[in-house]
Amino acid sequence: MHLFTPRLLQWMTTGLIVISLAVSLGCSNNTQAAKPADPPVVGIVQVEQKDVPIYSEWIGTLDGFVNADIKAQVSGYLMKQTYTEGSFVQKGQLLFEIDPRPFQAAVDQALGQLAQANGQLAQAQAQFTQAEAQVA
Repeated sequence: MHLFTPRLLQWMTTGLIVISLAVSLGCSNNTQAAKPADPPVVGIVQVEQKDVPIYSEWIGTLDGFVNADIKAQVSGYLMKQTYTEGSFVQKGQLLFEIDPRPFQAAVDQALGQLAQANGQLAQAQAQFTQAEAQVA
């Protein structure tokens, strides 16, 4: 069941128009007599047939021929983007520069641990050689 029938909507629209006219006339504080309106300007134009361009506006999304998701293989702070959006890129091309300092720190730490392990190995070998000498 429809709440607003077409006839009811017509009456409501007419009522709103009458109310708005009454409010606008009642709120005007123009005490001077109304000036007679200028006569309307009417122009005469010769009718002619011609082509008229038809324009349409559409909303859409463009999608490239080949789209690729760019996913980082490592995480880090982005220092520079070396390509422009929408440009063609080649396989192996540098796309981003990531801050190398955290990675260099990890490499330095690993090299330090390797040197420590080599020192422990050398110490164990020396102790082994000393123990062999004591046994002999």
